[in-house]
Amino acid sequence: MKTLYLESVSGIAGDMFAAAFIHAGLLDAGTAQDVPRQLALDGTRVVISTVHRAELAAVHVDVVVDDDHHHDHDHRAHAHTHYPALDALLERSALVAPAKAFARRVFRLLAEVEGRAHGCAIEQVAFHEVGDVDSIVDVALAGLCVAAAAPDRVVASPVRLGRGTVRTRHGMYPVPPPASAYLVDGMPVAPTPEDLGDDVELSTPTGLAILKALEPEFRSAWPSGRVRTVGFGAGSREFGSRPNVFRVVMLDTPDDQAASFGALPFEAGTVVEIECNVDDQTGERSGWLIKRALSLGALDAWMTPIVGKKGRPALCFTLLAHESTAPILADWLLRHSSTFGLRYSTREKLQLHRTHEVRETPRGPVRFKVGRTTDGETLKEKPEFDDIEKIWEDDPDFLP
Repeated sequence: MKTLYLESVSGIAGDMFAAAFIHAGLLDAGTAQDVPRQLALDGTRVVISTVHRAELAAVHVDVVVDDDHHHDHDHRAHAHTHYPALDALLERSALVAPAKAFARRVFRLLAEVEGRAHGCAIEQVAFHEVGDVDSIVDVALAGLCVAAAAPDRVVASPVRLGRGTVRTRHGMYPVPPPASAYLVDGMPVAPTPEDLGDDVELSTPTGLAILKALEPEFRSAWPSGRVRTVGFGAGSREFGSRPNVFRVVMLDTPDDQAASFGALPFEAGTVVEIECNVDDQTGERSGWLIKRALSLGALDAWMTPIVGKKGRPALCFTLLAHESTAPILADWLLRHSSTFGLRYSTREKLQLHRTHEVRETPRGPVRFKVGRTTDGETLKEKPEFDDIEKIWEDDPDFLP
């Protein structure tokens, strides 16, 4: 079984992703340089070079538009900034089918988060930075990388986002900007090293969308297996003594590990579990704590009846939270419950890929939560309780 490990040493961007695969020998340089032709982007070249970042040799990928075609490509890029036109450009391209499907999925994800950020339907999304010619080529390259590597399993490190502010065509935005923040929802995030300065964006929306489209399981360390190849993709900036690179590793995982949790067709991730015991708190206060924890960002919260060490009836509070919000919840719980201490641990989890669909019923539209495997098999669905509850007020016997 081939396991692909993606390590955000200094973040992830579309050009860094493709460059790492080329450096690792997982994507042929000639194939990469043929992408502009496959996209019908005349006068565009993919330039591949070896560079050094903090004295580490890495491959750098640059998309260059020749001067004679620069004006024409400016016009063409702006003509294809709306999502439906971008998707049509990829659909009619000469990319191999798996690469084309992956590239379209990446831009679909980008359109969804841009629409969410700007409050519009995805058909109305007008790309700016990610609609430029170089980003279109980067996403197509990523599709070819994934198709060429054909991993059985994808594992990724927590992502590094950066900090401060960044200038976009919309203005000065905090890092991560809105689209990136929506893309990393549910992903583990690593801290930004202090020596990188105050205003630095380590991961771009394009890079994060590529990562999200792969639906990896996240781990802080390399997965086990026999290493076949390693590659480094360089970013454009220098960070002094810290190499600005993205690393890709391909490993052969023994067959006896093929039945591991990571091989199952479900989304993998991590969650922080926080627990404490209380035996001197009123029921009213305990109920309020659960309700308040959910409003503060807990993914789930519950109480379990227990018997304490002095034979007193007690409650065990359990909260689940993203790694980014867990410290906030722990601080809040210690301050506002009667406990003098708590326990916390990082737990690995598996979950269905969840989507929401609005369906018409005899009593109007109802939202349904649909759970699927990562290869598209629908396993279960259920109507959203809030919608059903409103209908039950008028029709207690209604069943969707």
